[in-house]
Amino acid sequence: MKHSFLIKGIFYILFFCFSTLTAQKLTIINSTSESFTVKDGKQEVMIKDGDKKEFSNIANRISVTGSQNLNRSILIFLEPTEKLIITLKQGNAIFYTGDQPDIHEYLNEKLNVETFGKMRDYLNATNKKNIGEVKNTSEIFLSGVLKKVKLSSVLVSPEDKSSTKKLKNHIKYNWLYTVLTTMNSQKDRAFTQQGLSYYYKKYIESDIAQYSCNSVYQYNVIEILAKNKELLQVEFPTYPIVEHTDSDNINQYLPKSCQRFYFQKKYDYLEHINDPGQDYYRAVLTEKFNKQ
Repeated sequence: MKHSFLIKGIFYILFFCFSTLTAQKLTIINSTSESFTVKDGKQEVMIKDGDKKEFSNIANRISVTGSQNLNRSILIFLEPTEKLIITLKQGNAIFYTGDQPDIHEYLNEKLNVETFGKMRDYLNATNKKNIGEVKNTSEIFLSGVLKKVKLSSVLVSPEDKSSTKKLKNHIKYNWLYTVLTTMNSQKDRAFTQQGLSYYYKKYIESDIAQYSCNSVYQYNVIEILAKNKELLQVEFPTYPIVEHTDSDNINQYLPKSCQRFYFQKKYDYLEHINDPGQDYYRAVLTEKFNKQ
């Protein structure tokens, strides 16, 4: 019996040591001249100037807020054995070192500028009702993005590591949102149907059965599709409404993780304009979605 307890004790000690040694680590270094706050999920930590703080097991992102217009959300794509160091310097400049620093820098500092900057080209093609030009322009652009992050495809495969799956989905839905938005703005229903159907079947349909939203882009895409459900002539799974609104006819096709972004977008806007209606949306996010 004593031998059995000894074996178990050694096992738990080794397991703890192994977990500690292989734990994902994110280090935030404050090289500015003021303090700022880093929020990781429900954990909120202030880092004084000249100090640093280590975090582990980041699910998706951290937020960094301070004075002088510092308000950033930083995406994290790390495997359990990887480490990343993020240094904030004067003027809110951010530097990445450690594992996959170039990819983290590109995704956080450049991707949005490039994807949203391309919308003018998509809009020009859609105004000409040239679906072939939309496809070519958008997919050539996507290929360029994938090269920068060393991926061959944006479609998730069973062999992908967890961080790769998150990376692919972030790029895919960021890109899809910019393309589908321009198509959704057209009054030509036949053209919109042709365009939405192409991207839905090629990039989204395989995700629908287990669809979830880790970012606002996934929410924006599923919202566009739900609004065009009849045009697409497809059946979407339905979900319980977490909090009833005038948009129940759309939100019923969104899983809970996506319905949260409906309220988050409303809250962010009302908070920005300092509208007292923000209190309702803050309460829903806190009480129904455990959003701190």
